[in-house]
Formats: sequence, structure tokens, C-alpha cells
Amino acid sequence: MCGITGFQVFRKYREFDEDSTIKKITDILTHRGPDSSGFWKSDEDKIYMGHRRLSIVDLSMNGKQPMTSNNGRYVITFNGEIYNYRELREQLESSFKVKFYNNTDTQVILELVAILGIKKAIEKLEGMFAFALWDNQTKSIFLTRDRFGEKPLFYYLDNNILVFASELKSVKAFFLTNKLDIDLDSSNYYSMLGYIPAPRTIYKKVFKVLPSEIIKISNGVIKKEKYWSIVRKKETKIDFSYRDNLSEINVLLEDSVKKMMIADVEIGCFLSGGIDSSLIASLMQKNSIKKIKTFTVGFKEEKYNEAIYAKKISEYIGSDHNEILVSMDDMINNIDGIIDQFDEPFADSSCLPTNIISKFASKSLKVVLSGDGGDEIFLGYNRYLYGKKIKFLNSFTSRQIRSFIKKSIDYLPIDLLDRLSSPFQKTFGLHGLSHKMMKLSNIINYENNYDFYKRLSILDNSKLDQFLDSSESIFGDYNDIELIESIQRNDIDYYLLNDILTKVDRASMDNSLEVRSPFLDHKLVERAFKVPSLQKMRGNNQKIILKDILGKYIPKNLYDRPKMGFGIPIENWLKKDKMIKRCDDVFYNTDWHYLGYNKNRISKIWDDYKKYKSYPASKIWSYLISGLWANKNVAN
Repeated sequence: MCGITGFQVFRKYREFDEDSTIKKITDILTHRGPDSSGFWKSDEDKIYMGHRRLSIVDLSMNGKQPMTSNNGRYVITFNGEIYNYRELREQLESSFKVKFYNNTDTQVILELVAILGIKKAIEKLEGMFAFALWDNQTKSIFLTRDRFGEKPLFYYLDNNILVFASELKSVKAFFLTNKLDIDLDSSNYYSMLGYIPAPRTIYKKVFKVLPSEIIKISNGVIKKEKYWSIVRKKETKIDFSYRDNLSEINVLLEDSVKKMMIADVEIGCFLSGGIDSSLIASLMQKNSIKKIKTFTVGFKEEKYNEAIYAKKISEYIGSDHNEILVSMDDMINNIDGIIDQFDEPFADSSCLPTNIISKFASKSLKVVLSGDGGDEIFLGYNRYLYGKKIKFLNSFTSRQIRSFIKKSIDYLPIDLLDRLSSPFQKTFGLHGLSHKMMKLSNIINYENNYDFYKRLSILDNSKLDQFLDSSESIFGDYNDIELIESIQRNDIDYYLLNDILTKVDRASMDNSLEVRSPFLDHKLVERAFKVPSLQKMRGNNQKIILKDILGKYIPKNLYDRPKMGFGIPIENWLKKDKMIKRCDDVFYNTDWHYLGYNKNRISKIWDDYKKYKSYPASKIWSYLISGLWANKNVAN
């Protein structure tokens, strides 16, 4: 896994030293690739490319990038892993007599493109990746990203210059101080969602390459196309028995795990003790000739500690288990660090334990597998149950009755809900009950699939009407398919991309650790979407297929419990004097106008929370993070 950078000057631009600039913006990404660096340029075409390398495959200097194709036409700076590169290499050698001078997946991509063209080449790739490819013949640069957006790629484009990089901090560093302006629309979307939806970023003229997107830029002219998507026609549902579906999913998942275990370095596994990570760890251990290393993070506060379950599963499968216990104060002390990691406001507090476990694992190895994507692909989130139950409720109740239910929920004091649910968080998975009840209140009177997902996704409820009335189509409407699948597809397009995968990439790569996600093998996903929802979720039983596969490896009592994940009790944090003082400083003293927020409104939100606990703690956390980010990045 690596960090990539580059820029091209189209027209007369400010005077600057190109060589020192490409080195500067590349070295900023040393954490993504601490093993070596490389540079390539064409002074004639004013194109400059940089690379930081984390050596995973072919550890020799033969794998150094940027890399040039055998015919000299293409130059690539590549970040990622291609899991089927050996198979593709054999095909290139046998069918096209291609000569290889190293054992990397990078050269395989180059020679595939040279023979097939970029789109057909990418369609053959199985893996996670983002890369920039220079075509010396057409004088064009291509930016592209994997099917789900596991690896990031940002770019700035105007009439004079293109700048691209794996992280926003490198793009920003290219420009002089205060060159990049805050995009207030993006800031507003953050306040609603807790993340900034791609292709937007917090800055004007800076964008994220979308998953499955190929962007061609020729002398400043941009052209975009998609190379893959999940088929959404109803007739793709396969009328196979549950046993057949279970068998095929089992085979595809195990194949995915085996592919992702290929590397020239040792590979471990994150193990939370939940269904997804437990299944990945079990399949890894099954296919390993020695004990795999598993890693978990737990809390010293016993009521929040889930590490005991991971340890029991590790003992059962026989892995070499590694556990780190942290306190809530340890997490609080790491808040400032995440501001630097994410480069733009990002409100998912679980990035804190993700960062801690990534740092812990990176001391032992360079690569781990994770269970990310299991919830989205196999219906693991509570929202799928909500959708199912609300749809059923709407089938026999009037809008008046549902409005009465909504008002009853809204009448309940938020602080009371959290206090009452606190003793039952572990037993019933009631962490953040106030936030969940707020969601229920929002969605109970939804109009259609698109409206449901908007209501489901809002973070600051006071902006719900504004969000619903927005003319911009933030999410896919998916109104032509059933509700549960529409939620699932939007989760993959937005929540998985902008929250889960962003969190994992930044937290892991900040610690020079590569994370691979077997559930996001596109062949597995395509097959999973041909399975009816009723075979993934029946009654209140979710992820049925994964549970049945996991049951082959470990006893049910070790994993069958309410979902907690890396749940963090933010409402408890906000009672600590240290956090109250920190929030006082941020809410009262931040120049909120930089983000387009009204300072009096933001201050009142904090005042009301302190007095009445009248908002979910997640809302306070999101504004705290945005204030910390603004104070560090845009305030004078």
C-alpha cells in the first residue's frame, strides 16, 4: 500500500520549483509508504509524479514507482493491491509474450493497459486500488479508483493546473497559504451527515474520484466514465435454494480470503468478536499453516469492554491473539490526532479505537484483513430492521396514527432515554438509544425510498426540513426496487464509501498498515446481490447466511449477541470536566463563519445540551470535530 501524488501544468502558472514541489507533496505521505520514494517527470509535458512505497509484494527495489510500461507509452503511480495479478501475469506471458522485470502487480497493470486499453484492463482487476496513469501518446492523464472506493484519490482542477494525491493534505500543500477556499455547501452537508459525500470535499475545486470511475484529463479538459456497477434489475434474482446460495457464498468468501492472504509479508486479522471479523479470522486460520495473528482493542471500563468475546473466539480457532486495553481518557487524548488524519471534518468517533488498534497491529506486521463490508452486503445494520418494520407498520396504520407515534417519541427526554438504556447496552445492543429513537421518529412517515434514506441519514435533526427540500440529489433514489435493497445500495454508495472505508484507510495508513476487506470482493458482492433479502434477514435475525457459515467453525454462543462494534459512549465523555472545558472553548470561541455556521446557533446547541441534554451526543461530537478542524485549518 502506498501514497501517490502528481501535478500537471497546462498553462502559464505561478513561478515555482517543480522538482522540489513534487518532493514536498509526496513526502507528506511518508506514513502511507515509509519504505521508499520515487519520482518521474516530463519537463516537456509539464507532468510530475511522485510515489511513497509500503512494500508488500516484491520487496526489492525492482518494484519502485512511478513505473513505465515496456513500450514506454504509459507511466503509473499506483496505490493498492491486485489480488489476481499472478493469474493475469500468466495470461500476459502466455498469450502476448510479455516480459516482466519484476514481480509486482504494478507492472501487470501497465502491460494490461498497453494491450487492452485502460477500461478493459481495469475490468479484469480484482483488488483495491487508486492510480494515476500518464499516456505519453495522447498526452492524457487518467485517474481511477477501485469498485467500492477502498483506496482514496483526490484532485484539484482548473484551467491552469491539475493536482492529485492520495490525501487532501498533499493537494493543499501544493498551494500557497489560504489558496484553497472552503466549500460552504460541503460544510453544510457535513453538519447533516457527519461526513462530506463524494465527489465533494471541504474545499472548492477539489474532488474525490468516485468508486469505479475513470477520469481522463487532456490539457485541462475532463471526461468521466464508469467501468462497473452492481446490476439493479429485478430479474437478476436467482431462484436458487437457500442451501445453494449458502454454498456458493461460502466458496466465494473463502476464495476471497485466500486471495487476500497472498503477500511477501506476514498477514494478520482484526478481530472484534463480531460475526464478520470472526468469520474472516476463522477462514484465515483454516487456510494458514501456522497461527495467524489476531488483534483487538478493548476498554479498561468493564461495561464497555467487548474484547473478552474476541479472546474467546481466538482461543477456539487457535490464533495468536494480541489485545490492547485503553481507557476513555486514552481516547479523549487522541482527538487532536484525528483532525490531522482526516484532512476534513469527519464525525465517526469509532475512528479513535480504529486508530489505536491500527497503531497496535502495525508494530507486528504490515497487513491485516478485516470484516468491513459484511454489514452492508449481508444486511447487518439495525436500519434494515427499521425499514422492514416501518414498511409493515405503514401497511396497516394511517398517517395520523404514525404522526401520533412520532410525537410520542419526540416528547421523550433524550437524556432519560440514554440513562434508562445504559444498564442494558450489552444485553440488548442499546448503545446510543436516543440517536436510534430519533431515527425512528424521522422515518416513520417516509414518502418513498429516497425520502426514507434522507430521513435515516440526517445527523442534525434541526436541518431535516432543509435536507428534505434540497434540490440536489445527494443519494440514489432507487425507487424502482424494494425498500431494504434501496437502503443497502445507498449504504454501499455513501455510508460505506464516505464513512467506513474512509475511517479504515486513514486510521490504518496513518500507521503504515494495510487493511484488506474480503467481503468487498466484487464477485462475491455480485453473487450476494442475487440472493433475496429474505435469505439474508428473516424476522429479527440478520446476516443469516454469514451466521450459518460461521457456525461451521465456532459455536453459536461465542458470537450470537447484540451488535456493538467499536461503540463509544460519547454521552459519558461529555460529562467529564476535561471534555466540558474543551467543548466550551470550541463552541464559544470558534470562528464558525468559516464553515458557514451561525455562531449564536452553535453556542445555543451546546448550552441546551449542558442544561437539558436535549440532543443526541453524536450531534455535539460532530460540531466539536468541525470546530477543532476549523481552528486548526482555516482560522487566522
